[in-house]
Parts: sequence; structure tokens; C-alpha cells
Amino acid sequence: MTLRCACPYNLSDICRHEAAALLRLQEMVDKNMLGNTNIQYNQRHTVAKMKQIDLKMSKLLSSPGIYAEAENILRNAKANIIKAKDERVEAELEYNGETFPLVIQKNDERNFDTSCKCHEAEHPLCEHKIMLFLQLLNAYGPTYFDSIRNWDKEKNKLLQIYGYSLEDDLKGKFEFIYKEGKPFLKVLDTTIKRVAQVNIDKPEPTFVYNTNLPKAPVTEEVAVAEKKWALYLILILQFIQILLQIPLPAKQMMKKKN
Repeated sequence: MTLRCACPYNLSDICRHEAAALLRLQEMVDKNMLGNTNIQYNQRHTVAKMKQIDLKMSKLLSSPGIYAEAENILRNAKANIIKAKDERVEAELEYNGETFPLVIQKNDERNFDTSCKCHEAEHPLCEHKIMLFLQLLNAYGPTYFDSIRNWDKEKNKLLQIYGYSLEDDLKGKFEFIYKEGKPFLKVLDTTIKRVAQVNIDKPEPTFVYNTNLPKAPVTEEVAVAEKKWALYLILILQFIQILLQIPLPAKQMMKKKN
């Protein structure tokens, strides 16, 4: 591969414009936007670069034939969801007498890692994965994987406003709804009110009764005070000495001579 750029950068082999072009090229390859390529995909692990379930991206990551076949499968069968927790869905699809184990989960980059045992090699997503994406989209919406994220910490914060936690019996009292993938608390029991916030005034620092505190260094304070008084006396004596050295006016001198 040959890279060329008209910018004057010459401190290394690749400038920022060439780096951006390579990243864009990689993104287009991952999203199957370059048409026919010689890339061979292993369906045991492929990455679907989309942040939520997106029909447009699903079509780009497959082909019209694969997408149509996925819709056909969904009309006749449904995948059995074995596990759906912590942004990971494990399912099994029985179709044409064969069982296809399927896994879709969010990765650290917030994209989807996918797995299937079929032999589709030309596109990142096979018809079985597309079918599972469509099934989840129709049932739960595009942000379904955010809804099965572990939101316990955030949920407890919402419940603490009313004096509850996830360990309490919340049936008939609260319900969590999700907007844009984030949990919001819905109060079902209207008798439940927010816990009043008690403002605790800070005590005035008058007396300290903690006997473990170190005793104040009394002797050092007395010594410092004595030093201060000694300095004051020295200053006063110096001031008096200066006054004594000032010459008297002429009239007063004449009176003294007379």
C-alpha cells in the first residue's frame, strides 16, 4: 500500500492526514462499504460496529440476500433466549433441523461482538445474527443492550431518595423504565414520599472533650510571650535614648546658661 499527502510534514513516515485516511478505510472495511472484497470472515467472532441495534448498519454489514433470509427466518421461528444479562445475549436458533448457538455482547468500545457457528465468510453478519438482532429490536427497541446493563449502582441512588434499596421488596412500589438506555425510577405507590433531608448544623468549636488529643505546649507559649515583651522593652529603651540625643532649641540653651 502506498500513501501520499501534499502536506509539508516530514518528521515521520505517516502524517495525520494519512493516518485519518487509514482509519476511515478500516471503518469502511469493517462496515462492508467497499463492495466486493477478498476479506474472509469467521462467524465465530465478528465485530458489528454500531452502538445500538441499527437496521441501516445491519444491512451494510450483511447483504440484501442475507437480510431477506433473516426476515424470512423471523417470520417462521424465534431464537430461544438462554441468557440476557450484563449487555450479553446468549441464544439458540433451531432452523431447518439444525441448532445455531448465537452470542451478541457489547465490547469495551461499545460495539457488538457476535458469534455463530455458520460458515458465512463474505460478510460480518450472517442471517442468524441478523435474525436475532431483528428479534431483539422488535421486542425491546434499539437500546435493549443498554437496558440489560448492570445499573445497580445508579438504581440504588434513585431508590435512596425514597429510603429504599434494591434489597427491599419493590413490587407494586417502584418500576424502572429506560429512556435512551438509561434507567429512570417510576413510583407506583403514591403514598411513598421522598425522605426529608435533615440539615445538621455544625457545632460551635467551644470545648473539646477528646482526651486523646495532644496537650497544648504551655511552656512554649509562655516562652514566646516573654520574648515578645523583651522585644517591646528594648524598643522602648531605644526610643528613649533617641529622644535624649535630640539637641534643645536655642532659647532653652540661653536660659540654661543664665
